[in-house]
Amino acid sequence: MRPTAGLALAAALASLFGCGPSGSNNIIESTAGQAARPDVGDQIAAAADQIAAVRAGGVHTVVAAVPLTDAEWESLRGLAGLRELVLEQGRADDGRAEILATLTGLERLVLRESPFGDAGFQSIARCGAVRDLNVPQAACTAAGVRALAALPHLRSLRLGGPKLIGVEVCEVVASLHKLRSLHLIDVPIGDDGLATLQRLPGLWNLYLDGAGVSDEAWERYFQACPRVHVHIDQAHHDRDPHGHLHEQTP
Repeated sequence: MRPTAGLALAAALASLFGCGPSGSNNIIESTAGQAARPDVGDQIAAAADQIAAVRAGGVHTVVAAVPLTDAEWESLRGLAGLRELVLEQGRADDGRAEILATLTGLERLVLRESPFGDAGFQSIARCGAVRDLNVPQAACTAAGVRALAALPHLRSLRLGGPKLIGVEVCEVVASLHKLRSLHLIDVPIGDDGLATLQRLPGLWNLYLDGAGVSDEAWERYFQACPRVHVHIDQAHHDRDPHGHLHEQTP
């Protein structure tokens, strides 16, 4: 990799991953893409250079500020040293998921603006080392989420999509017993869905946007799960006993 590309990559990784004790929220969580971060393209080295650096053993992370080309996608196939893949802009879809399934060492996967459906999630479930999964604009149903039970190390899940609705989604998520951090984005789970999430035994952080949950249901949740740190629509709940805290490291 050229020296200038290496410096750019180092600067990008420092700015993107340099703060916050948990990997689940180190990246800026805006879904507005590059419009919210006009300088991101200048900060991040070309994906091809980053992939070459991973292949050479120098780094373990690829952060793509713009959509990957077909050639860049192909160069990811079987990239053994890759531990973190962050696509700040899509579009990755089910057709790309087969390549992701070859990344057996991948631990953190962020796929923005990427409409992965059920087949795509089944492919992601073959990435057995994944601990942190962030797909905020998915096209999957609860059946796709169910496939994530095959990920033995999954600790943090950030998920959104128009086909994710109600108690069925929460029933599936509640079966992912090792989750420590959960963020559902504009998933209308309602009171019954929140009650179902009480079954997550080791949850530390719960973030819900657009959940449609009543105050009474939240009271019941806090009584049942007093140790969970809660954000609702990007703010602490005023009854959250851990409102002074932020991420706990899974």
